[in-house]
Amino acid sequence: MSLEHEFFLVSNTVTYHELMSSSEKNPDIIDSIDIPDDLIQYIADSLNWIPCKYPALSMTREVKGIDCYGVTLFDHTSAATMKSIFTAWHSLFTNSPEKLELAGEFVVSSKKNILGEYEHLFYSRDNVLELLKRLLSMIERLEEENLFLYHFGI
Repeated sequence: MSLEHEFFLVSNTVTYHELMSSSEKNPDIIDSIDIPDDLIQYIADSLNWIPCKYPALSMTREVKGIDCYGVTLFDHTSAATMKSIFTAWHSLFTNSPEKLELAGEFVVSSKKNILGEYEHLFYSRDNVLELLKRLLSMIERLEEENLFLYHFGI
C-alpha cells in the first residue's frame, strides 16, 4: 500500500477543525482525490511556488508550498498558480510513453561496492493524466467559486 495525499474540495464555510473531526462520509465534501506520495514528491519543487495557508498554524498568514506531512489550505489566491503548475505537468506527461517511468528517492545500497541508486517509479501515463485532470477540475472550481481545497499530507 503506497502513501497518498488526500485533496478535499469544500465550501469556504467549512473550517479546518470541522473537516478534521468529521466522518468519512462528510456531506461537506464536494469532491476529493488521492494522489500517490511518490508522484507528489516528483513534482514537489514546483509545488513550493503555490501560495497557501497552514491551518494548524495560522489561518491568516500566507506561506508557499505544500505541507507534505500536515494540512495545507488552498483558496482563491492559490488557484491561478496551482492551475498553471498542474496544467504544465499534465501537458508534459502527455508526451511520455504509455508506461511512465520516473526517478524516485535515492536509496542507499546494502551492497559493499555500490553507493546506491534512484528508485524506479512506474505509472500508467493515462492514470496519471486522469488524476491531474480531476485535480485540475477541482482547481477550476476553486478559482470560480467560494471554495477551499484542503490537502491532507501523508
